[in-house]
Amino acid sequence: MANRTVLIVDDETSPLLSLTEGLKDYADLFDVVTAENGRQAVAVLEASPVHLVVTDLRMPEMDGFELLAHLSRHFPDMPVIVMTVLNAPEIESLLISEHPFTLIEKPIDYDELVAAIKTGLKNRAIPVLLE
Repeated sequence: MANRTVLIVDDETSPLLSLTEGLKDYADLFDVVTAENGRQAVAVLEASPVHLVVTDLRMPEMDGFELLAHLSRHFPDMPVIVMTVLNAPEIESLLISEHPFTLIEKPIDYDELVAAIKTGLKNRAIPVLLE
């Protein structure tokens, strides 16, 4: 079976590189692709199969809230993990109507992130293919 693809979206280069490097240990389970904002993420989603999205909320051009709205409209079954330094209950109330998601607070705990990715990929039986 081909590896699943996880898209990580964050406008900060250092955390993005750190996450990508840290997740290399799981290359047998999933591949990692990256985007620096929601617009780039949409381009990746339109160009190739993605099985799970990990996104920051605060980004230029198209933020995580807008990306979640796009995912709700075009990829309603896409598992999403939201990374944030913001207050968790406040964010959960803002996001509850947009798209189902798992919330992980920054700084990221790799074990928690990997567990959330594995759960999200396991719960997504078949990748969504768009025309």
